[in-house]
Amino acid sequence: MIALVLLPVPGTAGFDYRVPEGMEVRPGDWVEVPFRKRRLLGLVKEVRETPEYPGALQEIRRVLSSAFPPRFFSIFARLSDEACTSLGMTVAHLVPKPVGKRTRSPQLPFSYTEPAKAVELTSEQKRAVEAIVAGMGKGQKFLLFGPPAAGKTEVYLACARAAREAGRASLLLEPEISLLPQLWARATRALGGPPAVYHGELPPGARWQVWQEALSGRAAAAVGTRSAVFLPFPRLGLLVLDEEGEPAYKEEMAPHYHARTVAEARAEAEGPAVVLGAAAPAVETFFRAEKGELTLLQLSRRAVGQPPEIRAVPKGEEVLGPELRQALTHHLLRGGQALLFLNRIGFFTGASCRRCGEVLRCPDCEVALVFHLAEKVFRCHACGRNFPDPACRRCGGTRFRLFGAGTERVEHEVRRLFPEVAVARLDQETAKDRDRILSDFAAGKIQVLVGAQMVGKGLDFPRVTLVGIVDADQLLAAPTFYAAERAFQLLLSAGGRAGRGPWPGEVLVQTSLPEHYALASALRADYLSFYATELRFRELLRYPPFARLVRILATGKRAEAQAQKIATVLKEGGLEVLGPARLHPLRGEPRFQLLVRGGKDLPITVRKLLPKLPPEVRVEPDPLWFG
Repeated sequence: MIALVLLPVPGTAGFDYRVPEGMEVRPGDWVEVPFRKRRLLGLVKEVRETPEYPGALQEIRRVLSSAFPPRFFSIFARLSDEACTSLGMTVAHLVPKPVGKRTRSPQLPFSYTEPAKAVELTSEQKRAVEAIVAGMGKGQKFLLFGPPAAGKTEVYLACARAAREAGRASLLLEPEISLLPQLWARATRALGGPPAVYHGELPPGARWQVWQEALSGRAAAAVGTRSAVFLPFPRLGLLVLDEEGEPAYKEEMAPHYHARTVAEARAEAEGPAVVLGAAAPAVETFFRAEKGELTLLQLSRRAVGQPPEIRAVPKGEEVLGPELRQALTHHLLRGGQALLFLNRIGFFTGASCRRCGEVLRCPDCEVALVFHLAEKVFRCHACGRNFPDPACRRCGGTRFRLFGAGTERVEHEVRRLFPEVAVARLDQETAKDRDRILSDFAAGKIQVLVGAQMVGKGLDFPRVTLVGIVDADQLLAAPTFYAAERAFQLLLSAGGRAGRGPWPGEVLVQTSLPEHYALASALRADYLSFYATELRFRELLRYPPFARLVRILATGKRAEAQAQKIATVLKEGGLEVLGPARLHPLRGEPRFQLLVRGGKDLPITVRKLLPKLPPEVRVEPDPLWFG
């Protein structure tokens, strides 16, 4: 017998190996094989009588374990084709290996408890549950659309209970690891036992253990982040993506997949009901619901607390303007907690030479350096290099005018204004203390939490009565046509953090652009108004959902020549190509970018035109960022 084995090497469809006498090998098994002068782990794709390779074949050394059912190969093959990566590289990246020590307890970023309470579903929630449960086993796909605190999680859990009673598994996904403890605690209570936990920060042994529990059916439910979408439950009844429009569901490294796409592929292959939940769905998702590709289920009002008062206030020269300072004083005196959001880290976000005005930049990446007060260094946020004593590249000056504000500066300002208040900061720099910070905030030990993007999403803290958006304008300056959508989603989600308990909430948005359609719609919590305006913009410029995009990035000394050559090949193949455009270098390496625009099967067409690419060229379907 001959086994076709997928190995983590680029540009191949697999290698033939002879199966030793007496060894049982099945598609989907992890095996150890000799490869050149090494031993590699590979996955068996198929077993057949005769080899395709005409030469002498080496033998499989040993079979380790089954990894997934054969039906998964079609999903992995599609991802491989769209990302222009070999199937072996794709599978090796997405499927955990049978290595590492086992663990017994769920691996959660922090502990979360809340008092048990009886929940009576509203009539809208009951109708949503009935529709979703009826769709289990049929592969039906739903968009559950409702404002923050509308009770979408209660719908998910009621459906998970129904799946359990029908002998089917449930898979509940969140975009961020920090959201898992709350979901896990609620799912444990709703299902009468703890679900499995799966995310990218698990050690290898824990990942493999959870994977095997799902494959064997020992686990009946799981909560997790993006990578959990592949957990191989044998009878999957329900697959939920909460806040489905969040960019964290898109894998930034090759193979570039979106959890939403994988979920829908599993619906077609295995029949689970797929629920995409959101207060602010991706424009593409709502467009598909309008076309009837998804069944729209709507929750029209909050089920918890009262809608907060949301208003725009002027963004002046001060980090915290007078209205935001006054609101902080008011809510803290009443015993409430506050969340302050700013999507920039560091203290000062820029510096210019006092002698000649030149902006201080990283010599390798050409991006502006950010000053960090705690370490007293300037840092490049592209490559991570520190500059303790920088000098102006133009005139050699060493005195700088500092400007801009990051989360570190906001934290410093709150401590200065309210020295008696417990303040903490949660961003990339303090992520190592995330567990403690979130636990302390949940326990009321921290009164003001300053943070970057992770603070504005999904967390449910009933004591929070004030949310402050320190600088809404910079959300609109991101290098992507998705900037307005991201701004709307984040403002709506951040606003949903206030007033979830018995006390009324307030949201203040510091901005100099209150009339911008994304901000104005978010202030009214009016998704449909935002959607209508954004859809017209997308149609005018032929952006998704009216076309698909593929981003091609060439790096290195030959980047410009490679990009020009690729552009020529694609144009001769009849594709619309934008660029190549020069990007800022990274760590001194030149970078050039192409955008290709086309129809539904654009990534497959690109791969056919570019069957072999050098390793320094990266292909990304449906990109979210363009810088």
